[in-house]
Amino acid sequence: MIRAGKIAPEQLPILFVKNLNYEVSSDALWKLFDPGEDGLIRQIRQGISVEAKGTAYVVFWNVMDAKNALEKLNGYNFQNRYLVVLWHQPEKTLRSKDDLQARKDNLAQLKMKHVPSSPASTKTSSTATTASTMSIKKDPISVAKVKKGKTDDVAGHARKVALNFVRGLLPQKSNKLCMT
Repeated sequence: MIRAGKIAPEQLPILFVKNLNYEVSSDALWKLFDPGEDGLIRQIRQGISVEAKGTAYVVFWNVMDAKNALEKLNGYNFQNRYLVVLWHQPEKTLRSKDDLQARKDNLAQLKMKHVPSSPASTKTSSTATTASTMSIKKDPISVAKVKKGKTDDVAGHARKVALNFVRGLLPQKSNKLCMT
């Protein structure tokens, strides 16, 4: 971490870059971070998955070159996008992976708790499978049946609310005649 221009001794020479153009080439990134081709960069890793698109990790040979790049390129307009350049924080990455696994476990527990189980689902016949599938697909909200020529209560109520809302926005006709 940097405090008052100083670098912590344990700081890794790795920068995390966000807000990159999705179509940015690796050659363009090499030229951006090492314009003089001095061999300052060890490796550039671009994100290719859906979650990681527009990001990259830039690994430098030493921390001072990484610090200079961070200071110069954070907020830099590159391919009509303002870059966000940060120090790589491996402990944060590990924490997010652990958090993701904990959230998946919690979701699995909630599914087990709240998914209705029926005795028909234990049978192996195809009719039992169909019956259990249909019991899950049932709509828990009861809606009034549609009578011939009339809409159900929910749609009628929604229509009334929408009309009242629109009437409130429109100017009202006044019954008074104004003579000037």
